[in-house]
Amino acid sequence: MEYLNKLNQAQREAVIHQDGPILILAGAGSGKTRVLTHRICHLIAHHHVDPTQILAVTFTNKAAAEMRHRVATLLERITQAPIYERDLWISTFHSACVRILRSEIHHLGYSPSFTIYDDSDQLSVIKAVMKELNISDSSFSPKAIQAKINKAKNDGYDVTTYESNYAGPFEDIFIRVFERYTEVLKTSSAVDFGDIILLTVKILESFPRILKAFQERFQHILIDEYQDTNKSQYQLVKLLAGSRANICAVGDEDQSIYRWRGADINNILNFEKDFTNASIYKLEQNYRSTKNIIEAASHVISQNTERRDKSLWTDNLEGDKIKILEAYDEHDEAQKIVSEISNQIIHGESLNQVAIFYRTNAQSRVLEDILRAKGTNYQIYGGLKFYERLEVKDMLAYLKLIANPNDDVSFRRIVNVPTRGIGAVSLEKFTQQAVDHGMSLYPFLYAAFGPTPSVNLELGRSQKQFQKFFELMERFRSEKPRLLPSDLVSLIMEETGYRESLIKEQTIEAQSRLENLAELRQSIVEFELRWGADNPDKPITLEGFLEEIALVSDIDRFDPEAPAVKMMTIHMAKGLEFDVVFIVGLEEELFPNIRPWEPEEPSDVEEERRLFYVGMTRARKKLHLLYAKNRTVFGNSNFRVMSRFIEEIPERYYDFHKADYFARRRPFLERPGIASKRMSVDEEHDFNQLNQEVDQEFYEPSYDDFDSQTPRQGSTVEHPVFGKGVVRQTLGADKLLVEFPGHGVKKISLKFTQLK
Repeated sequence: MEYLNKLNQAQREAVIHQDGPILILAGAGSGKTRVLTHRICHLIAHHHVDPTQILAVTFTNKAAAEMRHRVATLLERITQAPIYERDLWISTFHSACVRILRSEIHHLGYSPSFTIYDDSDQLSVIKAVMKELNISDSSFSPKAIQAKINKAKNDGYDVTTYESNYAGPFEDIFIRVFERYTEVLKTSSAVDFGDIILLTVKILESFPRILKAFQERFQHILIDEYQDTNKSQYQLVKLLAGSRANICAVGDEDQSIYRWRGADINNILNFEKDFTNASIYKLEQNYRSTKNIIEAASHVISQNTERRDKSLWTDNLEGDKIKILEAYDEHDEAQKIVSEISNQIIHGESLNQVAIFYRTNAQSRVLEDILRAKGTNYQIYGGLKFYERLEVKDMLAYLKLIANPNDDVSFRRIVNVPTRGIGAVSLEKFTQQAVDHGMSLYPFLYAAFGPTPSVNLELGRSQKQFQKFFELMERFRSEKPRLLPSDLVSLIMEETGYRESLIKEQTIEAQSRLENLAELRQSIVEFELRWGADNPDKPITLEGFLEEIALVSDIDRFDPEAPAVKMMTIHMAKGLEFDVVFIVGLEEELFPNIRPWEPEEPSDVEEERRLFYVGMTRARKKLHLLYAKNRTVFGNSNFRVMSRFIEEIPERYYDFHKADYFARRRPFLERPGIASKRMSVDEEHDFNQLNQEVDQEFYEPSYDDFDSQTPRQGSTVEHPVFGKGVVRQTLGADKLLVEFPGHGVKKISLKFTQLK
C-alpha cells in the first residue's frame, strides 16, 4: 500500500479504518481532502468496495469535481486500470439528492422533469402569491417571508409539519403564504433549494422500500465539511447510514460559520451521541501556513467554549510576523492595502496570490475605488452571479419552459420578452382565467390553441399575440429532441428576435448582453463536451444542463490563476488559500458584527470569532489585519474601536503600525483617483486652520504621562477623541472599562490607545 506512505500517522489511521462510524476532526490546512480521497481509494482498492456503493458529499461543485478527479487519478495509479469519474457518487448534497429525486419524486406527485427555482425565482413566486392573496408587500416583506420559509426547510419542516412558536399578524400572513407557495410550486412541478433535501428525506421516510434500496446501495457514506450541515441534511445522513452506520464525517467545529443559513454546530459536537461506538481521529498538523500565523490563530480560537480539545501545529517556517495596520479612515485603510500590495509585488509575489477579505459586501466599494485609481487589477466574488444576469435569466427561462411546461415563473418572465404586445393587464387576465380553470399557464395556453382546443380565451386584442407565443414555443419544443441544447439556444435567440433586438440598440450595455449570451452558449457547449466524455452511453439532455447550472455557486467560477487581487467576504473565502491575505474593517460592531443596541449573545461572538479564525488561516505566508479609527457608515462618520479579536492575539506574533494622523494633510475635496485642485489663498488658510484643529484632536500623549503603570478604578483619564472619562473597571494589566460622558462605556486597550 505504497499510496499510504505520504500520509502522516493520524491521516493514515483515519484512512485505513474499515467499518463503523468515524469522525475526522480536520484542522485548517491539515490535508482533509487528501484523507478523504485516500480513504475512498482504500475502500475500493483494499476492501474491494464497489465504487458505486460509496457516497461522498461536500458543499461546492468545485470541491466535488476536484475530489472526483483526485480519486479517479489515484485509483488508476493503484489499480493500473481505467476509472471513470461517472461511476463515483462524489457530489454536493443537492446534486446527490437531485439524482435521487429524478427517479423517485413521482411518488410525491411531481414530474421527474421538475424545475429547480433559484432565490430570485422563489422570490417571484412569493410576490405573486402575496398579490393573489391581497397581502401588501409594503406591510409584509417578501424577503422576510422567503427567509422564514428557507429557515423552516433547513430545519427539516415543510408546510404540514411547521409549528408556529409565535402569534401575531406576521405569523398568520406567513402561514397563508407558505401554504399557497407550496401549492404553486407543486402545480408548477418546481422545487426550491430547501425542497431538494427536504423532499428526499420525505421520500425516504415515507417509503421504506426506497429507503432500504438506497441503504443497500450506499455501503459507505463520507461527508465533507460536516460542521456546516443543517438539520435537514443531518436527517438525510442518518436515514441513509441506517443500522450499518458506515459513516465518515470530516469537519472542524472551529470553522463552523454558516449558522445564518441553518448550519448546526451541534451535529459535529454531538457526533458520538448520534453514532455510538464512533472512533475519533484528529488531524492537527497544518501544512499551509507559517508558525506565526497558526499559533496566533490557535490562540484566538482557544477563547471559544463551543469546541473540542485540539491544537493546530505546523513544521513550517516561523515566517513573518502578522502586520496590524491602524488607519485613519476607510480611505486610508484602502491606501495602505494598495501600498502593501505594491511592496509585495516588488518582492516577487504574484497578484493572483493576494486576497482582501471583508465582513460585509458594502466594504468593497472604497477598496475598489482605490484599486482602480492605482491601476491594480482585481476580481470580486460574491456579486451578481453570471446566471443571474437579466439576459441570461431570460434565455434560461425559455429553456426551462421548454423542459417543463408547468413552470409558471419562466412563463411570466418571457411571455413578453422580447416585447410582443402582451402587457401586464393582458397577462393578469390570462393568469386569472388559468387559475379559474385550475391549470398552469402554458398547459392552459395549450388547451386554448392546441390541436384540440378545450377552453375559450377572452383576451381582446392581445389574443393573437398569445397565440403567436404559443406557436413559437411549440416549434422550440418540437425541435428539442433532435437539437443539442447549445443549438437550441441559438435557435431561440434568432427566432424570438432577442439577438436582433440587442444588435439594434447599438449601446455598450447591449453589446455586453450579447457577449453574456455568447458566454452562456459556450458554457452549454462545455457541458456537452464534459457529458460526452463522462457519459458516452447516455444522451446529452437539456434537463441535465439546467440541473447543473441551477446548483452552481459563485465560488465555483473562482479562477485562481487570473492575474488579479481576489476580493470577497470571509464567508466566500472558506476553502481557499493565498500567499498574502488582508482582513479589513476589524472594528467593534463591524467585526465582530454585533450591534450595540442588540444584546450580546456569547454564541454570536463565538461564531464571529470562528469567522475571523477562518480568515486568518487562509494565509500561507503573510497576514495583514487592518482597522480604521474613523469609518463612514450610512453617511455618518463615526469613531471606531479596534476589534477585540486583535487584542486576543499575543503580542509576540505581530508588528503594530499606528496611523500617522499628521500625514493626512490633504484637501477635503480630494478623493481617490481625482487630482487635487489648487486652493485659493483663503481656502489654504481655512485648510491649515482645520489641520491644526485635527492635530490637536488626535494628539496622543506618551505612556509616561501616567503617574502609575495602570490607572486605578475611579481614576480620571483623557482620551484623544472621547475626552475626559472615569475608569469603571480594570481588566488585567493593559485593559480598562472607561465611561466617557456623552459616549458611554468603552473598552480601552493601553497597548493601542494612549491615555493621559
